[in-house]
Amino acid sequence: MKVLLTCEDYFPVIGGAEICVHNLRQELQKLGHSATVFTNTIETTSDETNIVRVQWKFSPLGLWRNFSTLWKLVGRHDVVHCQYSFRIACLVAVIATVRGKPMLLTQQGRGIVPEANPTLFGSFFMKICQHVSMRGAAHITSTSDEITDLTAAFVPRSKITLVSNGYDAQLFTPNPALPVPSEFSALPLTTKKLLSVRRLVPKNGIHILIQALALVRKQRDDFHFFSVGEGRSRAFIESLIQEYDLSKHVTLLGKRTNDTLLPYYQHADLILIPSSAEARSIACVEAMGMGKPIIASRVGGLIDLLEKENTYGQLVSIYDTEACTYDPPDRLPENRLQPLSDAILSFLNDPSALQEKGRKAREHVMKSYSWEAITKEYLSFYTSLTHDAR
Repeated sequence: MKVLLTCEDYFPVIGGAEICVHNLRQELQKLGHSATVFTNTIETTSDETNIVRVQWKFSPLGLWRNFSTLWKLVGRHDVVHCQYSFRIACLVAVIATVRGKPMLLTQQGRGIVPEANPTLFGSFFMKICQHVSMRGAAHITSTSDEITDLTAAFVPRSKITLVSNGYDAQLFTPNPALPVPSEFSALPLTTKKLLSVRRLVPKNGIHILIQALALVRKQRDDFHFFSVGEGRSRAFIESLIQEYDLSKHVTLLGKRTNDTLLPYYQHADLILIPSSAEARSIACVEAMGMGKPIIASRVGGLIDLLEKENTYGQLVSIYDTEACTYDPPDRLPENRLQPLSDAILSFLNDPSALQEKGRKAREHVMKSYSWEAITKEYLSFYTSLTHDAR
């Protein structure tokens, strides 16, 4: 089968949807299928096989380049699988309809969760993309219950199926033999290593976590927080680190490629995911696959992953709602930060309960969230949709 995968961003940009496309592409190729990626990210990687990059520019020429390239690509493939109800999916929906090719749309959050402070034009453009892409898709998969509810405002629920993001079960597996990262080994042995693998953007809540760690430090100082990721919030986060005098307790490691994350996961004591919006966090699934204790905000897909009863980790109510938002506050009052700081302190005082949940989480995701299993689900959709299109 020839599958065209589309996503506005792709490697070397790293996020949930980008990792989803990358792993799906790899698994399809392992099974003998052809998979091509179309993206608007023009930066390249060491492996550019079957990756088509066309920069997005909102101009007649920019639109034509995207449209004409997608027209050719759609014609050469059996099925198109788009991430997000956004601009590429909007173009593909039109092209696929004209060319008689089936389109599967996966909702990850972008394009369906309201953007923070949109312009009037941006809001109008988003509505067009949503309506055209969702109505033009032959079927839609969503990555969380909340995303399903948001999508159901546009199309019947019978057109939507919940399919989680997966993780590389062979790569993300516990291995005590992995070398200890130099940043970890430089610390005293008694220091607990806290880790987040999140881009430094507002919705990932690292700025909120820094404020909560300031409360933790009032009672314990035997911890060090490491943040893997880069983004536009870095300057604000650095200012908070200075404001709360946490420079000896926080290290921003910057961007890391996925294959270099294993030692950090392996030797971290606790994983923190303070996001205000998550569809079905791949970083959370990867941490679960590593059997790590996890504390996460009680929002969106994180509730689905760790379960409402905290079966596989500790969910904490940080924000005013359990619904996803890309526009969290810059600061929270102490009473809203306290549940997060209390959860971290509880782990530092007695990690055993959360460690046991980490072991259960690993068993759970190995059965249900491997990319091998997820790819087989998508292949069943591809087969059904191409059959119906004939």
